[in-house]
Amino acid sequence: MPVFSTKNETRNRGILLGVVGTDVPVSELLKTIPKYKLGIHGYAFAITNNGYILTHPDLRPLYGDGKKRRKPNYSSVDLSEVEWEDKDDTLRNAMVNRKTGTFSLEVTKSVDKGKRVLVLHNDYYYTDIKGTPFSLGVALSRGHGKYFFRGNVTVEEGLHDLEHPDVALADEWTYCNTDEHPEHRYLSQIEAIKIYLSGQEPRLHCDKELIQEVLFDAVVTAPLEAYWTSLVLNKSENSDKGVEIAYLGTRTGLSRINLFVVPDELTNQ
Repeated sequence: MPVFSTKNETRNRGILLGVVGTDVPVSELLKTIPKYKLGIHGYAFAITNNGYILTHPDLRPLYGDGKKRRKPNYSSVDLSEVEWEDKDDTLRNAMVNRKTGTFSLEVTKSVDKGKRVLVLHNDYYYTDIKGTPFSLGVALSRGHGKYFFRGNVTVEEGLHDLEHPDVALADEWTYCNTDEHPEHRYLSQIEAIKIYLSGQEPRLHCDKELIQEVLFDAVVTAPLEAYWTSLVLNKSENSDKGVEIAYLGTRTGLSRINLFVVPDELTNQ
């Protein structure tokens, strides 16, 4: 923001004293991206007005033992070096020129630690973030989100199943914004969801659609707990199968985990 002189003798002359700004961590920018809408191969990225990557899943700025050393030129990696299928720089030029639109491209993606390669048809959505020196982009696999199942459950049964000890929510996903007000920062996401649904805190802003869907997932996956428990109790059936952990993950970031052995007996294989 510009800072102008407020002295009476200079007020009408618009004398600029300087510019004041504040740093914004990239992690804060990424919190605005609804990850549950991106899909398993979807991702968000941002570049500066020079085409250099601000954040991208293929930007690897650290190297060496334990990934603790920062590469000398990590801040001047061009978008074309990671989105290399964009051979005509169509995507790059559009973003550098601060345009908003869509672009489709066939890309290859390595998975399973490079053992397999997928060919994907990606749709890129890019937009200029006004007032900032960068542009934001999102890549989605074509067809993702075309069909999905949604249902309604009561808040009471949803919260009951969400609070089971075998349930966890995805790390770093923002169901409720607990950073906006200091009194919310000690809350876990599940605690924030409970307060939001109770209507006791109108200043707590949450993703209503995501919360409705995660409550639904909690209810429809709840029978797994009883099923897994019955398998654990039936030792004659499972004693020789070698199963130590069962887990389930859903699109809304909800996971359920069950141990078939006590923690001390996990082989870590």
